[in-house]
Amino acid sequence: MPNWAKGSLKLRGKSENIASALNEMLLSDTVTLEDEYDGTLLRFNNTAPYFYINGTRRAFVDQKQIEVWLELEKEFCIVELDNFKQAWSAIPENYQEISSKFDVDIKIFTFECGMEFTQEIEISKGEIIKNICYEYDDYQWEVPFSNLGG
Repeated sequence: MPNWAKGSLKLRGKSENIASALNEMLLSDTVTLEDEYDGTLLRFNNTAPYFYINGTRRAFVDQKQIEVWLELEKEFCIVELDNFKQAWSAIPENYQEISSKFDVDIKIFTFECGMEFTQEIEISKGEIIKNICYEYDDYQWEVPFSNLGG
């Protein structure tokens, strides 16, 4: 059984690009999508207890429903998916194609209390611009949310 790196995954870009990226990432045989208020609200419902992120190696959003409000009047939107987790650590290469294909930036921050590290990833236009694992002398003291992951 793996340790889990847990945290959040953010998408930044035009609202229609974010919507397309989320559809690609989350839709499956167990997932339905409700589109309300002319695309301002996207509600992904799952019959499974979690969403598998398509095209990744063991990455999930650990909940049965995801609601995303898109601000259509803004040039760029930011959407954050909490309850993100990936086995062992986040794998930035898993997200490059999504970033490139849909012209969205992706930012992931995870905590892993078992191995006592945090990880920060940023991808823009399909290129990994940041992939840093931080290790700590005193993880429990130095890290906020130090019980996440593991």
